Amino acid sequence: MEINEFTPGRSCWSELMISDTKKAGDFYSQLFGWEKHEQDMGGMQYTMFVQGDVPVAGMMTLPPEAGEAPPHWMLYFSVGDCDENVERATKMGARVCAPPMDIPTVGRRAVLMGPQGAAFSIIKLDQQPC
Repeated sequence: MEINEFTPGRSCWSELMISDTKKAGDFYSQLFGWEKHEQDMGGMQYTMFVQGDVPVAGMMTLPPEAGEAPPHWMLYFSVGDCDENVERATKMGARVCAPPMDIPTVGRRAVLMGPQGAAFSIIKLDQQPC
């Protein structure tokens, strides 16, 4: 079986949510040699970190719905069906932090918190995150 970003259960993306994207973007670009590609995603600025020709992570300003959440990296896991996995996770004791929603040209994602308190995202990718 070929393992790639579409393989269910595989980590497929990392995303930084932070208040000062300029400062953080400069830091990670200098630290890892990443290029910053900024884009407008429906009224929200999103930064794609790219190494060579490969997108390696993303960054956005902490949204208002994040409340008191501190700056953090969010790990995404690929799933075959977002809604089905949310239902299964909640039956296993997870809490839904952000319900499934469509992200145009990317896929369908949700944010969960496992029974031990660790937050993570799941996503059914429509295409590669680049």
